[in-house]
Amino acid sequence: MLDHVPDPANATPYTFWCERATYASEDLDKPDCFVRYSVATPELAIQRIRDEAQALVDALPEGALRPSLGWAEGVGRVRALGALYGGRTCGFSLRHGEGWSEWVVQPHLAAAADAEASAAVLTAESAPCGVCVLCRREGR
Repeated sequence: MLDHVPDPANATPYTFWCERATYASEDLDKPDCFVRYSVATPELAIQRIRDEAQALVDALPEGALRPSLGWAEGVGRVRALGALYGGRTCGFSLRHGEGWSEWVVQPHLAAAADAEASAAVLTAESAPCGVCVLCRREGR
């Protein structure tokens, strides 16, 4: 059916490092909020991006133009999973109100001891703002 998507059971062992940058305005060069985290599978990375994007869209006022998140359910999701299982980086961006957010997911070869250390470093480098809807939702 989808010959271009590798079989997860035979995939190379990767850890998926994720970054999210959220900007309050398109005029800003530096993000208001920057968060890093790692996940064990491409599905978890894409699901977290979808959940965060949905939270941003849900926070928009009723009258605001609400962007479509169809990429998270359709061909875009399949292509992202294929890229990640193939060891390639993928990214997403979403405009929400006056602001916008970008997500980047990078596969890194996982060695049992290194994966744990890498995850700890990524968590320590996060700089959640505590103000944006995503940081408030996560209790940061």
